[in-house]
Amino acid sequence: MITVEKTDTDVRVTIPKDAVPPKRLNALLDWLRLEEVVQRSRLTEADADRIADDIKAEWWKANKEKFIPPDER
Repeated sequence: MITVEKTDTDVRVTIPKDAVPPKRLNALLDWLRLEEVVQRSRLTEADADRIADDIKAEWWKANKEKFIPPDER
């Protein structure tokens, strides 16, 4: 049985080892950690979009020859 305990400063969740496969539990914990970082972040959506576009452009620049034959570039 999964239990939740709330205190003034924390929420404690107890999950039996056999209740959730480790891979799924790790995915949940990764998501919670990401949520924590997002809450503290001052990055705007526009800034995040700009960074994502830069990353995609750099990746495409480095990898396009793997997808487009030289005679079609």
